[in-house]
Amino acid sequence: MSGVLVLARIRSRRPGGRPAGRGPSPERSLASHDNPAVNMGAVMPRLTCALGPDSAGDLLAGIIGGAADALDLAVYEVGPSYAGPIAAAASRGVRVRLLVDAHAGANAASARLLAGCGAEVRVWARRPAEAHWKLLVAGDATLAVGSGNLIARDAPHPAAGRPGTREWWLAANAAPALAACARAALEAAWGEADPPPAAWAGAVAEVPAVGVPRPAVAALEVDVDPGALELVTGGRAVTALLAARLGGVRHRALVTVPYVHPHVTAVAGLLRALAAAAGRGADARLLLGGVPEPADLAAVRGLGLGVRVMDPARSTTGHAKGAVLDGAAIAGSANWSGAGLGANLEAALAADDV
Repeated sequence: MSGVLVLARIRSRRPGGRPAGRGPSPERSLASHDNPAVNMGAVMPRLTCALGPDSAGDLLAGIIGGAADALDLAVYEVGPSYAGPIAAAASRGVRVRLLVDAHAGANAASARLLAGCGAEVRVWARRPAEAHWKLLVAGDATLAVGSGNLIARDAPHPAAGRPGTREWWLAANAAPALAACARAALEAAWGEADPPPAAWAGAVAEVPAVGVPRPAVAALEVDVDPGALELVTGGRAVTALLAARLGGVRHRALVTVPYVHPHVTAVAGLLRALAAAAGRGADARLLLGGVPEPADLAAVRGLGLGVRVMDPARSTTGHAKGAVLDGAAIAGSANWSGAGLGANLEAALAADDV
């Protein structure tokens, strides 16, 4: 990385003056576009939890379609099914900025579709880190963080009855300071990104088998306490968030990720924390999105963890990255890999007391 981002954590206080923030010290300097956690809220935000393929696509298309003045998107991959709504937003006068990763795939086609519509597009090519986050900011008070790309497979829209990968998104409105922090993280990466290249390099990712999960799960909307939301960006910051939350679990720790790489130090630490929660008597379970490598499965089972694997023949392939830890829900973009919990540009949003 050529840049270093320095951001102060902004901590809100719940009614009664109790600090709502958790985690590391209020201010620190971080490389690789990691920024400290931020807890925000002076008004009552509304939180929406949506799963894909059930309802996430409709949520995301609604945010894009409803943007009135500014729309910033930092997404690993964007396909033509979302390039159209993004172009429409730019055409109606919304200031649109799209930051995508430099890998080959749908991004090349979408960049061509967006050329000339007024949307600004930049590409993150600062390897070895990938721009793997899935982060949307609309206007000055709405943001969404999740696990899936803006492509038809991860977030079909309209969503009803259409196949796709299992995803998990959290969106908050009436959260202006949280949205400002998300936009600041995007701004820092934007400054190091480049215009779309003439030719896109790299192999196209393998397409997983997908199905239609039954029953379909409708989006859940709840009003949350002003201090209940915590945003982190950067793979290392996601690791710190998960480690801190797992360390305090007393009752349940339900984790879902596409896969785990137990040989990676950060992943091994989180798996040990999950096992420790089980040792304290918590209901600790791990749901993987697909069949793991035999060595990875053996390492997880060696910790005594309960493990299950999603089956596209019965449901769909899992691509969600999230956890329910006691009363908190966390959704994000980071895989449990060296890159996902390390140098990658990632994002996670935690909601307490839901």
